[in-house]
Amino acid sequence: MTAVRRDHGHTSDGTVATLLCAAQLAASAAVLVVETAGRADAYGRPPGSALGLLFLLVAGPPAALFLGAAHTAVVTAPAAWAADALAGRMPGARWRRRTVAVAALAAVYAIPLAWAGAPYVYAWAWTAASAVLPLLGVDGLRRLEERRGRRYGRAALVTCLLGAGAGLVTLAAAGCAALLATGAAGGYEAPSLNGEQMRGVWSGEDGQVWIRLDGGRRAELSGLPYETPGGEREHCDGAAAWLYVPRAGAVRGTVEFTPADPSCEPAVWTLGGTEDRPELYALFGDPDAGDVRVLTRQDP
Repeated sequence: MTAVRRDHGHTSDGTVATLLCAAQLAASAAVLVVETAGRADAYGRPPGSALGLLFLLVAGPPAALFLGAAHTAVVTAPAAWAADALAGRMPGARWRRRTVAVAALAAVYAIPLAWAGAPYVYAWAWTAASAVLPLLGVDGLRRLEERRGRRYGRAALVTCLLGAGAGLVTLAAAGCAALLATGAAGGYEAPSLNGEQMRGVWSGEDGQVWIRLDGGRRAELSGLPYETPGGEREHCDGAAAWLYVPRAGAVRGTVEFTPADPSCEPAVWTLGGTEDRPELYALFGDPDAGDVRVLTRQDP
């Protein structure tokens, strides 16, 4: 691209674009890690693992640099070339030509992403936004070099940009942690239902497990799983009494069963899902990575 300037054989603008793109990828990954580590999943299981975090810390930086170089080759550089090619046909500020070039290029790249299942508008917006920081960095480098009257060497660029990237990652992670700590970022909340709204048939995807919650706190169970003290998986069938216990916080309620068969010891099932699609779930086995069984309320 015209944005490519050589200093002792090095491509300074390409270096800037690659490192800045890698920095924004690393910042996004840091936000994702903090956000994930700060919350359990929708079924109460703790997120991630120490081994996964260690792998991310070791493999993350080279992966970010590789993806940054790829992004520069397929997004940043073509956008800069297209903007410079429009200079004779579109008078005015350079940022206008850059905006048109980035928007047009993102519209093309969003097509395969949409075919893969991503919403087209979101794919277009994220692709276009990903080129903003690298292009701003290249322009900023040009202005700085013009003011000082000479170009920066690659070592100076790498040192400066790595420091800036580390600062960006730290700032993004700290900001995300602050939002989670204050509750400003929000979080998952289970639907708020009362005892009457819990009535009905709740069944699993395979249809082999289901419960019917009737009025008068009567229930009928079919294939409802439970674990014996020895860790074996059994199931309950037949009549039972049920009790819905409302709660405050992320867990809004639980359902407890007292089967007519005293040998059955069904688990406490927790209310989850959404207002439109409430669920009852129970975790069996390892609390960190156990088997989650989910029952969905069926329409009358």
